[in-house]
Amino acid sequence: MTLPAARRVPVALAVVLAAGFAVAAHLALVDSLPRGAGALLSLVPLAVLAFTMFRRTRHRLVAVAVLAAATAFCVLNWSGLEAHFPGLFFVEHAGGNLVLAFLFGRTLAPGREPLVTTFARIAHGGIDERVARYTRQVTLAWTVFFIAIATTSAGLYFGGFAEAWSLLANLGTPVLVGAMFGVEYLVRHRVLPDLERIGILGGMRAFSRHFG
Repeated sequence: MTLPAARRVPVALAVVLAAGFAVAAHLALVDSLPRGAGALLSLVPLAVLAFTMFRRTRHRLVAVAVLAAATAFCVLNWSGLEAHFPGLFFVEHAGGNLVLAFLFGRTLAPGREPLVTTFARIAHGGIDERVARYTRQVTLAWTVFFIAIATTSAGLYFGGFAEAWSLLANLGTPVLVGAMFGVEYLVRHRVLPDLERIGILGGMRAFSRHFG
């Protein structure tokens, strides 16, 4: 599925910024950048999350108060953040993958619809039993994938393999996620050749519509 021309530039810019951030974060974690820069970079994912939540919340005054308190905390504890910013990166990476594992895994409980099945319903408007079985397996695969990433992250971080952990967190994980999408796409069209091809972008739109 081709991306509309009006959205190509913003998407390309987002990809470039994300890649630049990943490289900069890795350099900071291997002591190739000042620790102040590392501390600032470690706050970027939290800032993006806060901005996203601020846009969605109806309680703007409460959100502003929380953001102000968080900013004041960072300013008052800046020296500590400079000293321990790798730990914040670790929490963001391992914690983020565990949250994703929980989001996917909890929908595998009896009586619930698997998350990828929900995405398929949104994208295709309706699905049959074959697609329901397949998407349940894909939901399980993504759950295992995120748990494996979080477990590997913890093993490398606490094992003292700082550079290897940084490579996994900043460069390896995006590549692995992309590879997971690609492999699933190939498997899907081998197992379900008659299913409409919506592509990765179609799946991302279904994800956005569900959580939006």
